[in-house]
Amino acid sequence: MDINNPQNFYHIPENTTFHCYIVNITAENGFWQSENPLTQSLPLLAWQLSIVIMINRLLFYLFKPLGTPRIVTDILGGLVMGPSALSKTYFFAVMFPLRSIFIVETMAYWALTCHLFLAGLEMDMSSIFRSGKKSISIAVVGTLLPFIIGIALHFISNGAKEDPYRSVGCIFWGATLTVTSYPVVARVLADQKLLHTDIGRLAMSISIVSELFTWLLLAVLIPARVNAFNAILSLASTAGFTVFCVTLIRPALGYVISKTANGNKHSEYYLSSIFVLISFFSLVSDMLGTTSIVGAFIFGIIMPNRELASELLEKFDDFVNAYMLPLFFSAVGISLEIWKISNWALALLLIILCCGAKIVSIFLASHYYKLPPQDGFALGVLMNTKGILAFVVLHMGINKSLMREEEYAIMVLSLLLMTGAVPSIISSIYHPSKRHSQYKQRTIQKARPDSEFKFLACFQSNRNVSGMINILDCSNASKESSLNVFALHLIELTGRASAMVIVHNPNKRSNSRKNAYSEQIISSLTTYANLNEFVTVQHLTALSPFATMHEDICSLAEDKEVSFLILPFHKLPTPDGRLEEDGSTSFRGVNLNVLANAPCTVGIFVDRGFGATAESNLAMRQIAMLFIGGPDDCEALSYAWRMSMNHGVCLTVIRFILGDRTDLEVAQAPVGSSQRSVSTNMDKQRRLDDEFVNEFRLKSAGEQFVFYEEKVANNDEELIAALSGMHHVYDLYVVGRGEGMNSVLTAGLMDWCEYPELGAMGDLLVTSSFAQGSVMVLQQYNAYKDEDEDEDENEDEDGTDMVDIEKSTENGREQ
Repeated sequence: MDINNPQNFYHIPENTTFHCYIVNITAENGFWQSENPLTQSLPLLAWQLSIVIMINRLLFYLFKPLGTPRIVTDILGGLVMGPSALSKTYFFAVMFPLRSIFIVETMAYWALTCHLFLAGLEMDMSSIFRSGKKSISIAVVGTLLPFIIGIALHFISNGAKEDPYRSVGCIFWGATLTVTSYPVVARVLADQKLLHTDIGRLAMSISIVSELFTWLLLAVLIPARVNAFNAILSLASTAGFTVFCVTLIRPALGYVISKTANGNKHSEYYLSSIFVLISFFSLVSDMLGTTSIVGAFIFGIIMPNRELASELLEKFDDFVNAYMLPLFFSAVGISLEIWKISNWALALLLIILCCGAKIVSIFLASHYYKLPPQDGFALGVLMNTKGILAFVVLHMGINKSLMREEEYAIMVLSLLLMTGAVPSIISSIYHPSKRHSQYKQRTIQKARPDSEFKFLACFQSNRNVSGMINILDCSNASKESSLNVFALHLIELTGRASAMVIVHNPNKRSNSRKNAYSEQIISSLTTYANLNEFVTVQHLTALSPFATMHEDICSLAEDKEVSFLILPFHKLPTPDGRLEEDGSTSFRGVNLNVLANAPCTVGIFVDRGFGATAESNLAMRQIAMLFIGGPDDCEALSYAWRMSMNHGVCLTVIRFILGDRTDLEVAQAPVGSSQRSVSTNMDKQRRLDDEFVNEFRLKSAGEQFVFYEEKVANNDEELIAALSGMHHVYDLYVVGRGEGMNSVLTAGLMDWCEYPELGAMGDLLVTSSFAQGSVMVLQQYNAYKDEDEDEDENEDEDGTDMVDIEKSTENGREQ
């Protein structure tokens, strides 16, 4: 028999009872002996992998502008390569011959097992215990009601005809409609910038509870496909195995890892042993009557060492999810043939009903809790987001011949439609322009003096608390302008599915050592708020990786519509009032990212013992505002002005001017622009600076503890000499970052700047020996710079306005 005859590989005679295959792993000589390498198993598998990954990547980039979840494009890739589309051609028909399906599915299920182990590593089970009664109730309704609807739809699809699939196939319909994917929901919310909104937090709580219910349902229903007695035995044994893993295996793993790990570094033997244990847990759960994926998921959840979990995710996530898992999606697509659908009208009706089952269930539960109809509908749409678990259930049903091919096609199309449509629907409901159309007070300078002042204070450690409370105390909370503080504790997150923000209830204390620092911060701020009737504090904790922490901070600032966001400097204060030698470089990156993306004014607070002693709380706080010019300096003056209204603050504003009245900025005209236009822009900014300084001097005239003085300097050396000659000791320096301003006075300082996030003046004050006080560096929300320029252009059209402004400026300076 000729082993190279394609008939022996691609075709099976219909009258053959047994299917026999000649399987060679590799071709020994390939084309050199006129042998087709693709008739061998390993070359064929490599070819299949390359084509699958290429098509999946192509579809992902095509649908990326629509925000389509990755799982949808992956399933579409399998659908495109299956008999519904490209397999009608000869090239793709021979690419997945029948003899190779066994190898493809074996690899696919092994990749799926590893993927669900990694999913268990990412999942934070403690968040389930933080879910409130409302989240759990909505999740229960959103699980049970779709399950009943799915069973009913199964019988509708089969009609009145006798069908052997009727008795068991309904289970897979119901189980599929109950699934909600927690990681996919988190990604959709993050892309739509809704992760830290009220609706986002509620959706995250509901989705993680719903996913846990789905796993429990899966553990019960999969063995129930044989008989009810099997389901009881399987559930009891799986529950016992889970308890055994949590109570004995988890502590044992933690002990072994702590005794053998070298710091946070783990040898390659650890990583290989982890994969051996994945196989062991998968085998045990399979033997107990559930599937192998349940055991892998349990092993991922009980992993005690988060550093090891993070290392495993870093090393294997791309390989498993980007390289191996597409084989599972291709197996799903190959099993699907949409042309098997005979009645398209009924199929369309069933697809609509499947999509509406979860939406209606969640909407009814939300209505019971008196949520707005818009939020109830949005929650239903978000809970319709399906993950890989839904496709696992369907694929299991078609492989066990418990579902007809027509049912399978209808259900897969339903899942693709309901998951793919989620981002577009949510975006139309919660469009950023609609949510923040009234959010105008993004800067301190633009904020109304008789309105509530919203303040987002970030904490890296409990060592930031003392200085931050004194900053709040100096911010002049009054009856006309109360202070609404959102206190955000920033905690690095490793090995979790997604970042989250926890809203704390100060009346409930946690006994967890993990939240000890958050509890200390909460306790201190709550005590301060109780002593100040015009200050309200809301406590939050942000759990996210340093790489994406700035997204959580900026999203929260935009959602809460704050005017001022304060970040602690990455070097923490020591008890003697100094800064620690080695600060967190990762947290420094967070500060830089926030400065680049913030939706409001940002301040970086360098705490060097501001208000650290009891005597300083009773004495007058000495604050100096150093003004050179530019939007950031105007914003810094606005905040210092607000602080000066506090009874315990003595403010000194020092403005540095050029003695010869030359250009304030170094004119660096970009290519294609004229020197005259650059000079005009500098004149406009100087005019705005003079106007604002004159307004401050006029309105603060007569104040006992507000002083203004001017110092002349022509270069950076004279600026440093003027600063070092100030013998007065200040508790706090308030300066602008000077972003985008190339001043003659600070141009040379930028060449030696150690901390660019502080700007030239801030870096000089922090690194010098003559300034011992704390430093607050402000950067104004930059969108208003363009608006101010447009307003100035309109004013420039009238020459008389220019003359009047210049005259008023000179008069103000003489005064």
